[in-house]
Amino acid sequence: MPETVKLNIDGWKIRLDERSRGRMKFQIKLNKEETEAFKAFTDTVKPEEVPLDDFVKSIFLTGIESMNKKLVEMVQKYAEEHKDEFNPSGIEIVE
Repeated sequence: MPETVKLNIDGWKIRLDERSRGRMKFQIKLNKEETEAFKAFTDTVKPEEVPLDDFVKSIFLTGIESMNKKLVEMVQKYAEEHKDEFNPSGIEIVE
C-alpha cells in the first residue's frame, strides 16, 4: 500500500507575495500555542550566532528538501513495485 503525505492546513494563515527580481515574501501567522512551541524550539536549537531570520529560512528550506527527498523515494518505490505497468510504454526502471 503506498504511503501518503497529509497536511492539515485548514487553520493556517499564510501570505505569499511575489516580489521583483525573482524574490518572494512568505508570512506565516501562528496562534498562541504555535508561537510558544516555536519559541521553545528556537531557544533550544538555534545557535546564538545565527540570526533568527536565517535560522527560519534554514528550517523552511530543510523542510522542502526533506519533503522532496521523501516524494522521490515514494515515486522510486512505486516505480519498482509496478515495473510491469511501465514496461509496455517503453519506460525502463533503473534500480
